[in-house]
Amino acid sequence: MFTAIVLIGVPFVVRYVVIPQADDATTAEVVKGFYSVWPIIIAMVLFTSGLLNFVFANAGSGHKFIQSFMTPFGITVLLKMALLLVIDAISVLLGTNEDFQADAEMWLLVLMTIGIVALILGSTLHRGGISLEKSDG
Repeated sequence: MFTAIVLIGVPFVVRYVVIPQADDATTAEVVKGFYSVWPIIIAMVLFTSGLLNFVFANAGSGHKFIQSFMTPFGITVLLKMALLLVIDAISVLLGTNEDFQADAEMWLLVLMTIGIVALILGSTLHRGGISLEKSDG
């Protein structure tokens, strides 16, 4: 849960606390500094924990590993992991690409929105709203 809070919280703090206090040159440096390392670490932790949770959830279901991805639970997990990869790509571009840094406010909003959607999907999986049903055969 901590990593999900950081995933959404850092763009929020940068967008609504740091950027309004900084000039354009400082904003680019701040965005570049925040997005040089942390998003890769956070996304990899969430991606790995999501995959491990899926493997453990699948263990007693009777589904073959690949077959379990075709269930509503598996599709939700794949969607969440795809969103994390998109967050990672945007974050890397924010840390390296001047065009992304020039529109940092918009991209930070995009990151927060995608992060909230990924968090909702993850909490739906953890709370049992979408579960991995046992296989009949």
